Amino acid sequence: MSPPPLASPQTRRDYRPMRRADGLRLMRCQCRAGVHERPVDEQHQSYSVTLVQRGMFTYRTRAGGALLRPGWLMLGNDREPYVCSHEHSDGTGDDCVVLSFSGQTLDEAFSALGLSATGLGFKRACLPPSPRVAAVLSAFLAEGDEGFALDEAAMAVIGDVERALHEGEAPAAVQRNDERAMAAAHWIEARAGDALSLDDVAQVAGVGSFHLMRIFRAATGITPHQYLMRVRLLRAMDLLRDTSQPVTTIAYDAGWSDLSNFNRAFRRDVGCSPGEYRRGDKKMLRGREQKSQAAPICATWATALANCF
Repeated sequence: MSPPPLASPQTRRDYRPMRRADGLRLMRCQCRAGVHERPVDEQHQSYSVTLVQRGMFTYRTRAGGALLRPGWLMLGNDREPYVCSHEHSDGTGDDCVVLSFSGQTLDEAFSALGLSATGLGFKRACLPPSPRVAAVLSAFLAEGDEGFALDEAAMAVIGDVERALHEGEAPAAVQRNDERAMAAAHWIEARAGDALSLDDVAQVAGVGSFHLMRIFRAATGITPHQYLMRVRLLRAMDLLRDTSQPVTTIAYDAGWSDLSNFNRAFRRDVGCSPGEYRRGDKKMLRGREQKSQAAPICATWATALANCF
């Protein structure tokens, strides 16, 4: 007797609505697709930014793709075809937070941020780990949907995504999964709390240090050092949210040897101090600190967010 047909990815996903506003929806998504399930062509039904919270899966669109892990952002455009596969997962599925927008809402956000409306949508398929987007969504889910909280969170997320795309923080548009770069990323994630050297990571990938920097940037959009710092920040954010440990202890557990460096990195990449993040301070909605030489898009983005308050 032949085995029963495998369920399609859609039937293995459970979407749980969390918040909504005009043109905006926030949902939790649980996917229980197995390692050996055959991927099928699907289509986005809206524009979306999806934060991977747990698990691992490959995501591909016409704009590119990558092996997504916790902290990564999956970008979707309305009516855009895509494929997800789970050949690298541990078989337990994945959990995500999905923020979706109507075309009108995204167009209005782009206009407020001073972005061209030509070719509305996201130009790449995904972005590497984003502590700030993770912080904004985490703070919003904890705070609730009183007033205009979802609108402000969406504006902050769109602004940070567009800033990252503008600064080139995305995998190459047409790229193959480089097993060497993925092995390096996995090793960094597993040992982020330890003292690591680039030579250690390169040895795991089986390449030289300089070659690793080149292939890693092409595969993830950022350097190995940036990846390590973001993984450490995400780990610290989890501990700040889920435990009452002192900030100093969390900094050391996450991999920092110097508290001042941890505080500086947290403020730069999350937009507030560790203590403010733990208290749910809304400073993170105002955008990351910008240098005076920053690109015009960044200044426009920061000004637009400030005008929301």
